[in-house]
Amino acid sequence: MTVYALDQQVRNQEMGEITRRRLGAALASVVMVAAACAPAPAPQPTPAPAAVPPQATAAPERSGSPPRFVTGQAAYDITAVGLVSDPGDSSGRQDTVTTNTILSYDTRWQGPQLEASGEIISRVTAASATMPRADTARGTRTTFRATVDTASGIVTVAPDSAATLDPCQGRDPSIDQARRLATTRPRSFAPSATWRDVVNDSSCLGGLPLVSRSTRDYTVAPQGVADPATGSPAVLISHTSTTTMAGSGHRAGHYITLYGSGNGTTQEYYDRKTGVLLSAHTVATLDLNITLSGQVQRLHQQADWRARIKAAPR
Repeated sequence: MTVYALDQQVRNQEMGEITRRRLGAALASVVMVAAACAPAPAPQPTPAPAAVPPQATAAPERSGSPPRFVTGQAAYDITAVGLVSDPGDSSGRQDTVTTNTILSYDTRWQGPQLEASGEIISRVTAASATMPRADTARGTRTTFRATVDTASGIVTVAPDSAATLDPCQGRDPSIDQARRLATTRPRSFAPSATWRDVVNDSSCLGGLPLVSRSTRDYTVAPQGVADPATGSPAVLISHTSTTTMAGSGHRAGHYITLYGSGNGTTQEYYDRKTGVLLSAHTVATLDLNITLSGQVQRLHQQADWRARIKAAPR
């Protein structure tokens, strides 16, 4: 979400005290990604993410359920707010950073697979006065292409040409989160269905590879509801998530390690007839330990992430 802040903090570090404000606000989207889209024992970095087969207890789809996969063009507005604090700071001060992301994409059938392509535009729209001023003026634009195996639900993202030189080029949690919104679909719409997913995933934060392991427990509401964003009849799918994450690497001459754990709850509302995602809301917390040149910084974060459709598939 605000990877720029972490980059700036590391580049400006002069082997002195870790600047909590700048470093902390750089983490504002990590916990939201973990809770909304993707834990268990501490993860170990792996060459590529691997999904564990889901443990499903879902009832068979009933007649009248919306289709699992949807084709066409769609667009979403996504707003994320992160509150970061230092548990050791008796003043109770918090850093706040708000990011707005616009996701637009197109999906189409290619044989039994679903192909998705689109763009993600993300920018920080508000930040605490202690954050670098440039944070609120910098935005990123990223394109993506992915293939969804409709039998297994596994998503394969086409590698960026720049990724061969820098695996973290054009990647951060907010971008990965938006891309998953375009490619991830529920396993069932059947009323009262439940299932569990365990996922190993990878992302980047401030140019550092980050690996997470998440356990998510899903429940489909027994009855239809109204989507709170549009008022349309909807199917509500809720899930809880627990996550652990770890990462490390060299930046600007410093060796940095990250380790964190958190949990969250997510509610997703799908159009009752078409299966289109209408809105989603995640609330999550994260406790993170950051070691920079031998100094340990502990941070606590509360996060609120909301997505709302702005253009339905057509």
